[in-house]
Amino acid sequence: MGNTQQSVSAEQVSEFLRQHTDFLIDQPDLLSELEFDNTPEGTISLAQRQRQQLRQKNQHLHEQLHALIDNAHSNAALQQRVHQLCLRLMDCQDMHSLLATLMQQLQQEFSADEVSLRLFYSGDQKPKLPTVEGNIVEMHADDSQLKAFDHILGKQQPVCGRLTKAQKQLLFGDKADEVHSVACLPLGHEPCAGLLAIASSDANRFHADMGTEYLSFLGEVFMRLLRRFCHGQNDS
Repeated sequence: MGNTQQSVSAEQVSEFLRQHTDFLIDQPDLLSELEFDNTPEGTISLAQRQRQQLRQKNQHLHEQLHALIDNAHSNAALQQRVHQLCLRLMDCQDMHSLLATLMQQLQQEFSADEVSLRLFYSGDQKPKLPTVEGNIVEMHADDSQLKAFDHILGKQQPVCGRLTKAQKQLLFGDKADEVHSVACLPLGHEPCAGLLAIASSDANRFHADMGTEYLSFLGEVFMRLLRRFCHGQNDS
């Protein structure tokens, strides 16, 4: 009786190896003969292929670890800068020094390329702010242009990343095209509320994955001081 030859599919081989996971261990000679031809390096053995994959996984893990360390260092540095800025803001004695300190320190200590502060008011009477160098504009709380920021203001927490063209235009005017990433700090909808935007020409400077706890704290401190001086002006 002649031998009957049967073709074995790749799926059948794969299923066999899954069911007999110790097969290659029991066949060391066969294991050493397995080769891979479709690699940039040419033909390599299974053991070499496994070592190559292990090195690639280790490299990926190292890159992830370095990214975490860099992010931790960045957050630690941000925490220190926010702490120092809050102390300087709390030393301010009036509205002028508060606004001036905020704008100057954000550009000097936070290396911001642009800083924009929009302060909202309600009613018919526009509050009088002291003249301070910087991009500070008062806007009525019902201004239709603010609809572009509804989702940011509604969150009541800092949002980092990229803004739309309309959003950048409202905040930065003729500097809008130079802005590629922004940290936006909503300052509430109450009297003396507003929106603080810290911008960078670097698209990766402010991103969605960065921690915003310290920025949120900065916004809260600034708003408390701003309301205090607003009420002081209204009472005088």
